[in-house]
Amino acid sequence: MKSRIKLTITYIIPFVLLLVSGFQLFLQPTFLNTNDTSTMEALLDGTAREPISGFYFQGGAISQMLLTEKILKEIEDPSLPNDSQPEEIKNRLGRVLLGQRLQIFFYVFLAVLSLTSFLSLYFRAFFYAFLNRILYFFGFIHGLFSMPNIALAGASSGRTEDLFWVIPSLFLAFAWIIGMVYLMFSIGKLFSKDESDRFYSLKNLREDESEFRSENNRSNSFATALLHFLGIVALGTLIGNIVYIPLFVLQKNYSEPFGILIAGAVLAVSAFYIRNYLKFGRSPELSTYQNLALGISYLQVRFIRIALMITLVLVLVVVFILFLFNLLTINFGILESLFPSIDSRQNL
Repeated sequence: MKSRIKLTITYIIPFVLLLVSGFQLFLQPTFLNTNDTSTMEALLDGTAREPISGFYFQGGAISQMLLTEKILKEIEDPSLPNDSQPEEIKNRLGRVLLGQRLQIFFYVFLAVLSLTSFLSLYFRAFFYAFLNRILYFFGFIHGLFSMPNIALAGASSGRTEDLFWVIPSLFLAFAWIIGMVYLMFSIGKLFSKDESDRFYSLKNLREDESEFRSENNRSNSFATALLHFLGIVALGTLIGNIVYIPLFVLQKNYSEPFGILIAGAVLAVSAFYIRNYLKFGRSPELSTYQNLALGISYLQVRFIRIALMITLVLVLVVVFILFLFNLLTINFGILESLFPSIDSRQNL
């Protein structure tokens, strides 16, 4: 009975986060306090009527991005004189627009992750625990950031009756956070390995390939390794001059066609990988569309793992650079203490 309740909860959570993503993309709740005269929203609501304190729904991230793009186009209108196009405001709006696009990308990613997590759980694929742990982590982050917003909205209202919804909302957010943490550690025990074996041949294939590569590496000689290294350098130089530099020039001068080109390339590569996943991991117990859904889910697993690996590498590089910088700073301090004639580091 306990496992059945837990399974039902794990089925519901992806749809809850999918609903949250949809709301953030298209509708966002906002609290209006008429006692706050520091903003124009507290004075006017565009209808020539006195606004009332409470919750309202405004345009989501997509609507806000379109509004920012419209304002930016009006500022960059070539018909306006140059002194009417302040660079500081244009740069600030550009940064805001970039943040809004990243926000839209995140919520679209969370919506797709919610669907693929549910599919992997429902069809009991071997990677269901990994996808759902990532989903619960984002759910934990969302609940953690929602608690200050709820408390701030209740405190800014200035009305005692608002505590009747603020306190239960805080308890609900706290329970959500605790539930996400619990599920992150316990989701792997929901099914046994025999119960969640869909697409398991892909995992075996990856392990067999890694073992095969390790045996080859042991048999290679130093000359062969050096030849491979020189070949990689030559190929990298060739690709950099033929592919990377033209793509950089295209991205710099034709940003929109470049974005379309990248999106098309990603879709083509994704279709190629999904086709291979279906070829090697197709389950005879599922229909064609169900296998296709699991293939898309496994593709997102690979994307997430690659993104995590890239993030880890970047973090290690930043940590190494900071360590090296601090080490050089300590060395400069030691030299200045040993040699008082050195007034500053510029003398070195």
